[in-house]
Amino acid sequence: MDNEKKNQFSEIINDINSTDLNKLEEHQKTLVHLLEKTKQAIELVKDVNPNQLVAAHMKSGNIRSAEWFELDRKQKTKPIVPDQLLKELESICQNEKTNMLSCILLGLGSGYWVEHLNAFEQIHTVDMFPHWPELLEKRFQPQFLTHLKHTTLDPNFAYTNLDSIPNTEVGFVFSWDFLPYFTIPQIEKFFQQINNKLIKGGRGCIHFSNADNKGDLELIKQGYYQYCDQKTITELIFNCTNFDIEQIHTEVDQCSYLRFKKPGEVDWKKQAWWRYHLIRERDPHVKIDPPEEDENN
Repeated sequence: MDNEKKNQFSEIINDINSTDLNKLEEHQKTLVHLLEKTKQAIELVKDVNPNQLVAAHMKSGNIRSAEWFELDRKQKTKPIVPDQLLKELESICQNEKTNMLSCILLGLGSGYWVEHLNAFEQIHTVDMFPHWPELLEKRFQPQFLTHLKHTTLDPNFAYTNLDSIPNTEVGFVFSWDFLPYFTIPQIEKFFQQINNKLIKGGRGCIHFSNADNKGDLELIKQGYYQYCDQKTITELIFNCTNFDIEQIHTEVDQCSYLRFKKPGEVDWKKQAWWRYHLIRERDPHVKIDPPEEDENN
């Protein structure tokens, strides 16, 4: 053994000999104590509203405040939108069966998208603020606004909950210029809930921040968008839902979006009865005949 290695070996032996074994035992007890506390914390977490778990992550993720959303929507009365998307929404609204479905509009914003989704019998609007924008009330008649039901997300981002929207009742989910401001854990929480809200055969279309595109990446670097990309959003959807991704569009900067479908087919007879009961309850003055029974029944 050469002198250098002898010296290294001697230093190691000296370090070992100088170690206070009593302190080692104390450290061991501390580690055991921490392990036990961790196990207790995990058990407590199981009983906590999962939205609160997401909230803890949000506070450290450069998340916008409700006030920021309010200011942003006043400045952006019309979003950047690819023509292809508007054509797709027009086709959906022209379908004669669309009025037998309800829709979630995740991110009400200025109210711009309500006009492009007005064929749905009911629209669940979701956003950070508790009131509708003035533009919405000026554009639509009060009677039409009864077709909208608003869900307010916690103003301090403590929740991403959609609990007020019934499960297995929604036929379509749409979101634009909203999810790019949320962290991946938040988006995951939204999709877990959307998975429960959609009926079989229900579809969705969502806009996401895409770091694969130069324009999006610049907004992410500025802290305007949260980080996401095509691989991340597709893996997230596959991991927390059973949705089939039907289309992905990434051609236009700041306009990446995908369309998905929940497996199965829409039970249109059931939806006809859903619409009938909804109108009877919401608009008792409106005369509506019950759906026709199948000839085989």
